[in-house]
Amino acid sequence: MQTRKIVFGITVLLGINLICAQSKTSFEVESQGGYEYNYFKSPKTIRSEGVVLTENDLIASSIYQDIEVTYRYRYKWGKNRIRLLANPFSRLFYENFDDSYWSLNTTAKYDHKFSKKTTFLTELRFKRMNREGLGGDQDVLINPLGYTNYGATAGLEFILFDNNETRVESFYNFKDFDAFGVRDLEFDEYGVQFTTVQSFDVNSLEHKLGFSAYAKKRKYETFNASEIDSDGERDWDYLKGNLFYQLPINEKLRITPNVVYYKRIDNSTGRSGFNQFGPGITMLYKNKATKIRSGLSFITRNYTDIDARDTEGLIGDKLKYEYANFSINASHEIRNGFSITSTLYSRVRSTNYTDIDARSFRNYRNQYIGLGVSWKL
Repeated sequence: MQTRKIVFGITVLLGINLICAQSKTSFEVESQGGYEYNYFKSPKTIRSEGVVLTENDLIASSIYQDIEVTYRYRYKWGKNRIRLLANPFSRLFYENFDDSYWSLNTTAKYDHKFSKKTTFLTELRFKRMNREGLGGDQDVLINPLGYTNYGATAGLEFILFDNNETRVESFYNFKDFDAFGVRDLEFDEYGVQFTTVQSFDVNSLEHKLGFSAYAKKRKYETFNASEIDSDGERDWDYLKGNLFYQLPINEKLRITPNVVYYKRIDNSTGRSGFNQFGPGITMLYKNKATKIRSGLSFITRNYTDIDARDTEGLIGDKLKYEYANFSINASHEIRNGFSITSTLYSRVRSTNYTDIDARSFRNYRNQYIGLGVSWKL
């Protein structure tokens, strides 16, 4: 009897050790305070009902406090792997507390390795953004900031030849925007995406050349709560391609230049199509204690059918946007998973649409800077 107890105890301990060896959990809490300028992306001047409103009336800015939690879980058995992510986030504005918002982002991933060269991939997504207000990127459709998104992806990853990774996947998203005024908006989108990355060594450093692309269809519907009929359907196609090269400077620093092309085709009204392109570059520096990630891009968007205006009327050109984007995120670990963090973000949009009677299509600048701490368990 005693021998059976010993054998049973050893079996249980071995089982626990096996599970622990195959599973991994991480938990991170971060809090960061800072200041955000123009968080609703408003232009500096608007004329409404004959009254000119200036920057002081339109632009909302505030000191903020971010609170973010990131939970990750991974479990492997045989040729299978499950990965879970839960990421709640909130931004609290001290000067305009009613503009505060929160979000919850969750994903569940499963993959099964058929062979050394082929893996089956799936992913389920859910995101809830709880935020009120109008964004400055609206054009044809009313664009509330709050929404709920459900999504799924499935596909295969291949190793076509040595040091290569290639993925072919299909995906679906359903996004339900929060009702705004008397309008409600939602869309379904589905498509396919392709990614291939080739790695090779130069002077003992790993270089990567990669290309990713997707094609998708998005169908909008708007619902009018006042029961007044409106033309609320949109049928848009999207194409996007991204070519990049990862260049390691040394073992701790690498830079990745890229170029992006993005196209939207309006199959419903023929009004909202555009072509978008531009270069960018990201940098990653990482040692045992410090991690710095930054990005810079210049993007041009040319609308194919929307005419640009100034306050006097049409100017004879199509609508054009130019974006200058910059971001930097840094962390430095003090000890035992406790780190100091910092963030800097800037987006500046310039446009030839300068009509002060319009809020949409206008110039804007949105920027924030923050400093905080994080703790990894």
